[in-house]
Amino acid sequence: MSTPLWRTAFDLVERPVAAASESWLQSDTFMDVAAVGFKVQRRMRAQSRQALEAWLGLFELPTRRDVSDLVNQVAALERQVRELRAQRDAEQPNGATPASRRRRPAQGTRSKR
Repeated sequence: MSTPLWRTAFDLVERPVAAASESWLQSDTFMDVAAVGFKVQRRMRAQSRQALEAWLGLFELPTRRDVSDLVNQVAALERQVRELRAQRDAEQPNGATPASRRRRPAQGTRSKR
């Protein structure tokens, strides 16, 4: 079966365009333009984040930095609790289970309906 007419026309246009675009994408000029574009994008993102944090600060709303700081504090506290438990367990006589280690149901939890 012969090639359709639309495919022949497409190939006549696509091949030179593809060759030109491939050589452009592999050029140093394109890489320089792409690098500048990434730098501008990163700078604009940082400036918009700073502006948003300043605006949220006016209304005393938490920012991304605030949440990140809280997450880090909670992680540090969890590490300390783990270390203290390990230290307490090392000091306990073998086989002794303190009452505080018995599992209790979490307070304030609701059953799903």
